[in-house]
Amino acid sequence: MKTQFLASCFVSILICLSSFCQAQNKAPNDSAATMLKQFYTSYISADEESQLTSIKKQYCTKKILNRIAKDEELDADPFLQAQDTDMDWLKTLVISKDAQKPNVYSVSYINNYDKKRIVNKLVVVKVGQTYKIDDILTY
Repeated sequence: MKTQFLASCFVSILICLSSFCQAQNKAPNDSAATMLKQFYTSYISADEESQLTSIKKQYCTKKILNRIAKDEELDADPFLQAQDTDMDWLKTLVISKDAQKPNVYSVSYINNYDKKRIVNKLVVVKVGQTYKIDDILTY
């Protein structure tokens, strides 16, 4: 009797944890997070400056592009916080929505050089039927 009770408690706990984990996985699968994943995947994979320009035009608002263009003292790419890219970043890419700010997302990856997580906070807005990056809060 005691064994049956413990077994049913264990199964109940597993079911609760399973549903909690599924809910956690669904959270970042919104359209804005999907757009950010597409942006960073193509941006990190780009080979030429012309590709980067095209990607930025597709995924960013004019507001953020003008802000970046006016900043003459950039030491690193504001979307990456780095001067160069590494394809391994895509393996550790994490996109999460800020719980308190509805339009803010964190995009992070692990830098292989010093094994630190680089975090970029981005403001995303809906333009027509798509989402675009409107601001970078971390640069």
